[in-house]
Amino acid sequence: MPAVGRRSAATAQIYIGGTPLTLPFLWETALSTRGSGEEAVAIGGCQRRKRASVRGQVRRSARPVQGARLLYGAKALLPAARSRRSVATHGTLPMSHSHSSLLFILMAAPNVTIAVEPMEGGKAMYLPLAAAKSGEKGHSKIILRLRITNNESSAVTVSKIQFSFPGARVLAVTMKGIPIVLDPDGTTKPADAQGTIEAGQTATWSNGRVDLDTSESGENWHENMVYLTSAPPQVRVHVFCSNYGDAATVTHTLAPYTSPTPAGAFILPFAAGDLRDGEYVVTSAWHWANGGANGTQIFAHDISIQGVSGGAWSQLLPGKASSKNDSYRIWDKPIRAMADGVVESWLETMDDNTVLGKFPKPAPSPTSGNHFWINHGGVFVLYAHLKNGSMPAELLQKGAQVSAGQYLGRIGNTGNSTNPHTHIEARKGSTSGALRSMPFKEAWVLDHDAFAPPAASDPWVKLNAQGIPKKSVSIWPASTTPGFKIPAAGIARGGTWANSFWISASKAAFDKAAQDLFEQKGRRLIWVSTFVENGKRKWAGIARAGTWASAVWTSSSRTAFEAKAQKLFTDEGKRLIHVHTYVEGSKRYWMGIARSGTWASSFWISEGQSAFEQKAQELFDKHKRRLTFVHTYVENGKRYWIGLAQGGTWANSFWVSEGLSTFSNKAQALFDEKGRRLVHVHTYQEGGKRYWVGIARSGDWANSFWYSGDLDSFNRRAQDLFDNQGRRLVAVEFLDT
Repeated sequence: MPAVGRRSAATAQIYIGGTPLTLPFLWETALSTRGSGEEAVAIGGCQRRKRASVRGQVRRSARPVQGARLLYGAKALLPAARSRRSVATHGTLPMSHSHSSLLFILMAAPNVTIAVEPMEGGKAMYLPLAAAKSGEKGHSKIILRLRITNNESSAVTVSKIQFSFPGARVLAVTMKGIPIVLDPDGTTKPADAQGTIEAGQTATWSNGRVDLDTSESGENWHENMVYLTSAPPQVRVHVFCSNYGDAATVTHTLAPYTSPTPAGAFILPFAAGDLRDGEYVVTSAWHWANGGANGTQIFAHDISIQGVSGGAWSQLLPGKASSKNDSYRIWDKPIRAMADGVVESWLETMDDNTVLGKFPKPAPSPTSGNHFWINHGGVFVLYAHLKNGSMPAELLQKGAQVSAGQYLGRIGNTGNSTNPHTHIEARKGSTSGALRSMPFKEAWVLDHDAFAPPAASDPWVKLNAQGIPKKSVSIWPASTTPGFKIPAAGIARGGTWANSFWISASKAAFDKAAQDLFEQKGRRLIWVSTFVENGKRKWAGIARAGTWASAVWTSSSRTAFEAKAQKLFTDEGKRLIHVHTYVEGSKRYWMGIARSGTWASSFWISEGQSAFEQKAQELFDKHKRRLTFVHTYVENGKRYWIGLAQGGTWANSFWVSEGLSTFSNKAQALFDEKGRRLVHVHTYQEGGKRYWVGIARSGDWANSFWYSGDLDSFNRRAQDLFDNQGRRLVAVEFLDT
């Protein structure tokens, strides 16, 4: 093989069997050749054996370096240039025998510019993919969109594109089907251009999947996507063109992509609380379509919701036929914003497809059907195939604000869709911008095929600013343990005080957090509750700024708890304001919060709702004490009711409703008709029914009450109310399930 020194371009006209062939070549300062013994003509990197006389005529097109020469066998075809200004411009090679060696070194590289996306901060972005189960390795998904501009004075034809990875022990990847994908600007189609880029023209290409069988009847798909088990430090793109010996190249540092959200990742467009028991979100890093040469769909996801039926995964509800939209588990499910953002554009007038199992003909326009484009910090995300009539009217305007987790509509079957599902994809800068990937957080993934159905103890992997794995996975779209939703209800009210809400994995961690908030920020605990997740109790607290004296304690018996409360009142004037009781192992514990004050106060426990209400009414009638707190618990098959009442002059209401809808309607009526704000909520199950308990009082502050089917959604709603409306969380109730 030649040992290449410094090079300078020229052209040569070679006559093979009397046929002229003009080729570019290089002058070389130092060359060695293979031994003679057979004729070898190197044309475009391919050796062609010819048994004919060969004459080479050289025309100068660029100045060679001093001492350059063109070799024939071991002899110089032309004498070495004595200087940059004196160079032979032609020469003839006589043939002395039919088996000789001729080596032309072709011109180094075409003069083309290669622009790469996705790029951020001068670095090429790859997407780190999570593993499909713990103990396995994830992947680095490298997808590059190239814009290749031909700066030559004549057309060039791209013959090969290759990715190499300097600084890593990774083999170069040669892409296939270049002429099928490479798309020149203008009206010429890739099939007609066949890789040719005219002078001054730019063409687009990306490394997605390509059907190498160009006939209408056949298929031969090849995957050009690059998946590596570890990310190399750099990627080098090589663009080879016919009649050029070397490739044009561009090299970029590789870096993991993070979304433009504060946490560097999106949430899934589904909430765990919206799933039926046993349902999971299902997708993979693989997408069947490229989205054209721009590759905008190579990072996209088509998403289904599946459950196990008859021992196998299915998108369908048990016993349902695939010919009906409402047979699909995903049909009519809420789709939610993946981050805070602003509505850019939408469509909401397309009917849902009713013929399932095949794409509609002709393809609808737009193919995305009813959809939103939402600008999430400069990355525009498409939420496609939404159900007709499901998109909120207040969001159907450019510039409408959305919050992470906010309802955008319901999953439908509109546009170029064979069955109900959702499609998401991301682009940079505009709805027509360059491709972007989507790293996610607050979700767990698990190999879909290996676990049916999955269990909480299976080897789930938590997403941490990572992409969906390469293989198909079941996804639990929440930060809680897979299968555990932790529904919750909350009350927030307008105010100006500083506030904190937190959840701890243990009592010790909870106590430390509460003490730190008191010592470092002067925030007093006003609410405590617990819930059990996957067999482990977790602790939640609300603390707010204030100057009152406060006491928090836990007792292992009701008697000890009541004695402590009385002592705090008698000795320190601290009134009980909150009670929480729970069972750990076989023992019931009691937790209380008391604060200094001057109001009259009462605490009692009644067996049964009737006795409780009678006591509350008596305290109101005789002592003008208003009910401020209610909690219930079950012991030995009996439900006990805990109450706190406080002296005051405000108007008050107390009620119990069966079902959340009835409860919410009652709370709204009290607000609308009497100006009474919900200040306390409690819920419990009995006899297969869920009951809700509320206390409302007169006042003039802004108020919000909400229920979320999962803990992440609850937390996002609480934060949104604080950020956008200045409302502070004052009560939280976790639902026992």
